[in-house]
Amino acid sequence: MANEAMGTAVVEIGGKRFDKFVSLSLTRSKEEATCSGNIVLSWPGAEMFNAQSPPAQELVDGAEGKLYLDGQLAATFEIDTRTSNGTPTNFELTLSFRGLASELVDSSPDHPTGQENKKPPPQIVRKLMEGHRPQLIDRSGYSRPIERFIIATGESIERAMRRVTREFGLNFYENEEGNVVLEKKGENEGTGQALILGGRNFYEWSVKRDMATRMKKVETVGSSIPTDKDYARTAEERKGEANDTTVKKKREKVVQIDSDHDKQTIKDRAMTEVRRRSAQGVNVTLKMSTWSDDSGRLWKVGRLHPVKIPVDQINNTLMINRVQFDLSSTERTATLTLVNSDTYSDKDGEVKPITPDPTDPGLFKDRPKD
Repeated sequence: MANEAMGTAVVEIGGKRFDKFVSLSLTRSKEEATCSGNIVLSWPGAEMFNAQSPPAQELVDGAEGKLYLDGQLAATFEIDTRTSNGTPTNFELTLSFRGLASELVDSSPDHPTGQENKKPPPQIVRKLMEGHRPQLIDRSGYSRPIERFIIATGESIERAMRRVTREFGLNFYENEEGNVVLEKKGENEGTGQALILGGRNFYEWSVKRDMATRMKKVETVGSSIPTDKDYARTAEERKGEANDTTVKKKREKVVQIDSDHDKQTIKDRAMTEVRRRSAQGVNVTLKMSTWSDDSGRLWKVGRLHPVKIPVDQINNTLMINRVQFDLSSTERTATLTLVNSDTYSDKDGEVKPITPDPTDPGLFKDRPKD
């Protein structure tokens, strides 16, 4: 694996570099619109008794900075809060930060009318983001226009963006530069190394299987915006259905969809709901001893990895949907949460099981013989 001794963490703010931390953490998730984390610095208390100004004045609430891990850009962020704490022997400074897209999470849309007509989701998202620092990188290629989209009173920009993208099989996330990437479901960051129990890949793991969120069948019910060509009953009744064959019991869910759908998009929305619930119900968490993989790349949300844990009958290609980087006085770790590779897929069909058939002859082929 990557050489642990070579691991570095550097924060750049206001033209200055900081690299001595008591602790540091950074979390990214495919389910969250922005990254988040904490930085803790410390000085001997005696140095601060007669200080006339705060230490590290560049690290103030509202300051914008960049975080580099193993020499690679990991986050472009803004400090939300600065908290200091002093004792006779110690002065500690704790900084909490989020990515630049946090202003989309906190702010309401500044829109002249609150309504967009006959525009596809990427154009509506770009309009919602106007005036804010994050830029939109559109990789979706989605061009179907929505007849009418109305911004709900009091909702955030991020919430409005979710409504106009998720309903049509699109997903967005914040990248390391603090910009918003919009893509169709099924996109990924390529395939990385295999992660195998008993190798040198991870030293702790857990497998969660939870039936509470998963449904055997999801039915979506919605409508389209009436037009001169599509109106009355044909526009008012839109239904879609998708199945999770890994659920054997009769568990069904009806989801009311409030948007402009046609026969195909309402079906796609049902598949999106099934896959989302599958990801919440079944996942694998691995604790890595390095921030980077064998090739030297930081662990990345959206990247696929073959994972093999024979004792839990896991032998699948999974996708990282959450990664947390941690640094303490004694160690640095990365915690990966992986889900079905088709969780964010836009392909029609059934959800594949994360637990393969235990009679599969390839499942235990690399297991040492007793």
